[in-house]
Amino acid sequence: MKSTLLYRTVEWHPRLINLSKRLEISHYVLPDLPKVYSESDRKFFDLDSKGKIMTIAACHHNEKTLRKLVVEMDESVDKLLVVGGNEKEQIFNGKSRSAKLSSTDAIGVLLDQDSKLEVWATSNPNTEKSIDDVKNKVSAGASGIITQPLLSSPAFDILNAYPREKTISQSDGEYCLRTQYVAGVAMPSNNKSLQFWLTLLRQPELENDSLFKSHMAFFQSPYFSSLAWIQRELWNLEMNTSIDGFHFMPMQNICDLEALLCVNKPRENI
Repeated sequence: MKSTLLYRTVEWHPRLINLSKRLEISHYVLPDLPKVYSESDRKFFDLDSKGKIMTIAACHHNEKTLRKLVVEMDESVDKLLVVGGNEKEQIFNGKSRSAKLSSTDAIGVLLDQDSKLEVWATSNPNTEKSIDDVKNKVSAGASGIITQPLLSSPAFDILNAYPREKTISQSDGEYCLRTQYVAGVAMPSNNKSLQFWLTLLRQPELENDSLFKSHMAFFQSPYFSSLAWIQRELWNLEMNTSIDGFHFMPMQNICDLEALLCVNKPRENI
């Protein structure tokens, strides 16, 4: 895959073990899913030679545990990616209570513990309210954003409306910092797995969106190729948005990931 973009990140999955060292990528992103990934899975991620982005789900932490995490963090981790998380409750001292630490709060705690950390956050450009959400995360100190896949008609305009620069005042003057954006890339292998993204995004209403309908029609064609769909999405993102890279979320579609990103394997260029 020919591209001049800085980042090509991949969401880590144990099924990538055999491909790991052959993938032409910049970073792996390890999700914060302790119920899904075993300690052995996480240890392999720690040993891999690629760059490492460690996800932190705010719903799994309070301020004390976040500060402890920074102190104990492996030096091989390049960046922290803060997400809100899916769990509505936390357990403290054996008692359940609603999670109150937002992803924006978590960014502030992490940077307060160590101002030199590179902390990123996430966004969903399929909803307009994400513009203010990204502004808040960038103001809190997030230096990069990884987005969800752009699957709706307004998503490209919304991504382009995200703040690009912020001014930092220091004792020796003011500095302009540019926020980095990495666009999420879904890798559905068929119509059913494409539609599953509506569940993941919690946006069933997107089924009536004109762009999403066109994606569904593509996969309903008897001549469709999932790889061709992904390559078309990559081209559209690079041509129509101001981004710094792609974040691939293969789920079970390891074949297309291998065709796109493995070294020493014939691939179509985009």
